[in-house]
Amino acid sequence: MSMRGRFLLSVTTALFLAALITVPAAGQAAGQAGRGGGAGAEGGRGGGRGAAVPPAGPIPRRADGKPDFTGRWDGSGGVLHNTVILEEHPGGFGIQAGGTLVVDPKDGTIPYQPWALAERNRRREDANGYEDQVGHCEFYEIARLASFAFDMMHSGPQVVINHTQHITRVIDTSRREHLPQSIRLWLGDPIGRWEGDTLVVDTTNLNGKGRMALGGDFYSADAHLVERFAMKDSNTINWTLTVTDPKVFARPWTMTSHDPMKRLAPAANFDGEDTCHEGNVDLVHLKNVYDQAHGNGGAARWPPVYPQGPATGGTR
Repeated sequence: MSMRGRFLLSVTTALFLAALITVPAAGQAAGQAGRGGGAGAEGGRGGGRGAAVPPAGPIPRRADGKPDFTGRWDGSGGVLHNTVILEEHPGGFGIQAGGTLVVDPKDGTIPYQPWALAERNRRREDANGYEDQVGHCEFYEIARLASFAFDMMHSGPQVVINHTQHITRVIDTSRREHLPQSIRLWLGDPIGRWEGDTLVVDTTNLNGKGRMALGGDFYSADAHLVERFAMKDSNTINWTLTVTDPKVFARPWTMTSHDPMKRLAPAANFDGEDTCHEGNVDLVHLKNVYDQAHGNGGAARWPPVYPQGPATGGTR
């Protein structure tokens, strides 16, 4: 990333930092010692890693023999953050340096089509920070949610995941067909299936409005997402997310969480509240910067236009 891009993104990140929870020094050290994934505070709480958890043992199982995911999990590396940039990047003001979360391709780079890379970089500019849906207290995207602690539970054939901000996904492992294409949702329509001890979550029917990171990474409404929750022992889940979207990417690609997801004690900190800005003025500042950068017509950009590929010219 260019020095200009690093500076602009860091300014936007700093605005979120000012209004949100400060990362404890011990948590920062733990996160920096983990693998990849730079951090900029966006809210959420993945703490409590020092709480007592029984030693790892065999995979717990339900009556049907499938793994029992019941519990509280955290793959953030102990840092209170949402990933600013999914790829390897240097640090800067308000940005913690980190390695890539992309495990395929092997070079750790998201395989954007040229037009989509340009759009991602445009979103990364500080002047366009107002377009980020999380800044408007709207839904987090699935990859973003992986940076926070979450609860998992079972109800018959359904796996329920309770994420930060009371964002809850109900994954039915008995359903086989997705909803009609006319129905579009922030987190799409998830259908689960089992591949051995791995829970596979197949998601379509997205609305294309979410961003995978504060740094602007995105996919279109026609993206096909496949998550894999592979329990390795009673205290560890390996999670991956594979994104297929020919409108935006040259090929499918896969990312993972900052760390393998570790079991937390039930009393561990968990951001379940649904408060967002809590009366701060950061959103007003972002809008002012946005309007100044785009002139009198800047306000017309919200809601933002999400380009669907080179055929539309990436409407700006």
